[in-house]
Amino acid sequence: MKKVSRRDFIKGAVASGALVAAGGVLAACSNENNSTANQGNTPSVQWDMETDVLILGAGGAGMCAGYEATQAGAKAMILEKTNNWGGTSVRSGGIIQASGTAVQKELTEYQDDNGDKHADYYLQEGEGMLHEDLVRDMTNNSASHIEWLESLGLKFTNVTGSAHVPMADESLYADRIHGTDVGAAGVFGAVHDVAEQSGVEFVYETEATKLITENGKVVGVVAKQGDKEINVKANKGVIIATSSIDHNQEMCRALSPNQYYDNEHAVCVAAPSNTGDGIRMAAEVGAQLSHFGGVIDLTGKTSAGINRQTPLMPCFFVNKFGRRFMCEDTTYALTSRELWREMVKTNHACYTVCGPNERMDQATLDGMVEAGTAFKGATMAELAAQIDVDADNLQMTLDQWNRDITESGKDKQFDRATGLNPIEGPFYAFEEGFMNLGSIGGVLIDLDCEVLNGKGEAIEGLYAAGMASAGWLGSFYPGSGTALLGAIHWGRKAGKVVAAK
Repeated sequence: MKKVSRRDFIKGAVASGALVAAGGVLAACSNENNSTANQGNTPSVQWDMETDVLILGAGGAGMCAGYEATQAGAKAMILEKTNNWGGTSVRSGGIIQASGTAVQKELTEYQDDNGDKHADYYLQEGEGMLHEDLVRDMTNNSASHIEWLESLGLKFTNVTGSAHVPMADESLYADRIHGTDVGAAGVFGAVHDVAEQSGVEFVYETEATKLITENGKVVGVVAKQGDKEINVKANKGVIIATSSIDHNQEMCRALSPNQYYDNEHAVCVAAPSNTGDGIRMAAEVGAQLSHFGGVIDLTGKTSAGINRQTPLMPCFFVNKFGRRFMCEDTTYALTSRELWREMVKTNHACYTVCGPNERMDQATLDGMVEAGTAFKGATMAELAAQIDVDADNLQMTLDQWNRDITESGKDKQFDRATGLNPIEGPFYAFEEGFMNLGSIGGVLIDLDCEVLNGKGEAIEGLYAAGMASAGWLGSFYPGSGTALLGAIHWGRKAGKVVAAK
């Protein structure tokens, strides 16, 4: 990876809000904590526990890291602050993006897909923000991760694809989202079992609070077990696998305005334990915070852009002014990002406008009205009054939609791909909201999962994996299965790398 100059880091940090966090939220940790974490030497530490590879967090990335470390002959221990394994991984859909797999060839038309095409597609979705070497390493190894999971007894039974995006070349697209019949519980249950059988030591209800360094090298952590504080030694290295800052509102305020908004106005279904602990600890020893700002959001009611195989119903989104402002069936996280931007920009809710359709029939829509979650009007003027938008604009928006669809079968404004049918009354509107699946952003890593400092240099003894790591995800979530691919890839790689030290 290209080394990052201090000047480039400062420019990037200002853009992402990282310096605000470093000077505010992260500096708000006690002076005692910071001075201890950053000492050149930490003499006479009394170690209460010891291992070779110490992993923080028992989610998907952490369990994969632990398994691979033991397979390489090292002792591995996972500290988990809750009373169980799984993290957000086990709360997910359990689907994984991969390219060039046997099951992809068996179940889809994409016979010549490969990791480089997959990487190119991700890079175009990344809007110029991603580190290409990290992305290619992940996609070029994606098929091997599917094979590994199959070796654990899992069977992938379906392969779907992400909804379209305006910035990516369609020739690079393929169906890559691999799913099983057992879901996330089955997938990560298998990972947990093989990790435990291989000798990984799971230590629950133990919260790492501070990294311990000697001469600049991370050698262990301070952790809390109830009212007791213990020191845990890592002979080979510490792997941060504590996910991102999802439920830490102070860190979100500093680093991720979108996540902050979602936590205030929506529901975040990421594991409640995702409070940025590992990222905070890494920042205290100089780690570079990177790629914050994006979130994994799903439109709560329409499920717009959920995948290529699920068309959006005939509808459109309107803003404060009663006008469309985006292509509504792009991949869901991009759709959600544009909705959030419009809501913030206008300080006004955005609404889905539709008539009765196959997805939401009149009885369903009337039920929503009765429940107070939708509005109904015989005319656009009547509907506009209820949702506080300009009636003339709302009527013109409907007229243009119906005219374009009737005359050409195309959305001439935003090039929608699905749901291209006229909309007829009675008319309904409901506020579009979000279901948040977590934030994007963490500590920047290199190809060996080493955490980099502000000069782009590796912090000795410190590694990161999964959503706590950064560089391979951009300003919006590029499609289902990407987070789990990252958890498995960077988790497995980190475990192998640290064990080999």
